[in-house]
Amino acid sequence: MKMERCKKAALKTAIVIGAIAMFCLTFFAEPVRAATVKLNTTEKKMVIGNTYKLKVRNTQKSVKWRSSNPKVATVSKNGLVTAKKAGKTTITAKVGKKKFTCKVTVITMQDSYVSKTIRQMNKERRKYGYASFDRDPLLMAAAQKRAKELSKKFSHTRPNGTKWTSAISMDYDFKRAAENIARDFATPQQTVDAWMKSASTKAKIIGKQYKDIGVGVYLGKDGYLYWCAIFAREK
Repeated sequence: MKMERCKKAALKTAIVIGAIAMFCLTFFAEPVRAATVKLNTTEKKMVIGNTYKLKVRNTQKSVKWRSSNPKVATVSKNGLVTAKKAGKTTITAKVGKKKFTCKVTVITMQDSYVSKTIRQMNKERRKYGYASFDRDPLLMAAAQKRAKELSKKFSHTRPNGTKWTSAISMDYDFKRAAENIARDFATPQQTVDAWMKSASTKAKIIGKQYKDIGVGVYLGKDGYLYWCAIFAREK
């Protein structure tokens, strides 16, 4: 009798434990969800001539690719995007009835160098606790104009004999402005490093007297790259 009571007690305990386990599985276990099908990126900036592989993640289905503007960038049947000319296009990946898109912006090497130069100077500013420069479109236009002029006359005086500040549009009413110039450096990093090694050009990058910036890069007929950075603050 004692043995039978022990067996019944053990059976009741097992039933209770089983019920608790089922309760925990029902209310506390997270459901297993299927991975979301998506592109590896939805926006991409590319330089002319460069390639980038787009992928649709978490699917084994076949993918059909299309570029809205093949003149700007093409896409292969395997998702390889090739940048052709400056502009914008949308790459579409069709998986069954679903579509996924990636906005592609193609820029020139010159535009890429301009952006990298600004980023590098802002990086140097942040090392010293200063806020990043604001990119100003009027200063950008002036700096690009000056970079081209430097290939004709490498000086802070313009080829027509006027001061370099005359290249800045009158719509930008500045109370102070400064210019850094360079030539024959192959990369933005080399250019900014050279400016940071000189006390006079470094002072224009590091400090609070200037707020806005414009940068221009121009490849001269002599094969040199000419660089110009304009720093200014409006009245």
